[in-house]
Amino acid sequence: IKAKHNEAIRDLFKQSKITSKKVENMLAELEKIYEGIFLINEFSLRSRDLVTSFGERLSCTIVNEYFNTSKINATFCDARQIIKTDSSFSEAKVDFPATNKAIREYYSKQGAVVVTTGFIASDKNGITTTLGRGGSDYTAAIVGAAIGADEIQIWTDVDGILTTDPRLVREARQLAHVSFDEATELSQFGAKVLHPKTVL
Repeated sequence: IKAKHNEAIRDLFKQSKITSKKVENMLAELEKIYEGIFLINEFSLRSRDLVTSFGERLSCTIVNEYFNTSKINATFCDARQIIKTDSSFSEAKVDFPATNKAIREYYSKQGAVVVTTGFIASDKNGITTTLGRGGSDYTAAIVGAAIGADEIQIWTDVDGILTTDPRLVREARQLAHVSFDEATELSQFGAKVLHPKTVL
């Protein structure tokens, strides 16, 4: 993990002391968490949510710093500040009144590009939760809806919604138009390009 993140930092920055230090601190924190899990010999869903939160936090820290060194005014937002959920670890349910209020308050004060972590949130006690599979797309939809965005864009490894799984069928074609009902049905039947909660 350290090697992968340090390689990304080396590739993106000429001088990366600030970013390296932030990443180093997060990885040291993660190491302590791993030690605790090892000592108690238990890996609960709550612990798993905390551990998996580091991927988003690390990558967004690096991307945010890269924007700022590239003269793009950016600010880092840890979604745990703005997306509030219940305590159903690994598949938390969003508390929309609290979340929408927090998002609107946060974004109304920003005059920069906001680099927000996806997939992670926190419960009423501030404990890290996650939104389940496709949680990053879901985060984009939650934020977009709360601020009244005209659109959200989900970038993935395929160009839109296809007739079938391109990994299994080479002749898969892109669908030019899909109704909301069709998109919902596809997502509920496992189309990985769309998460049912994101569509809703």
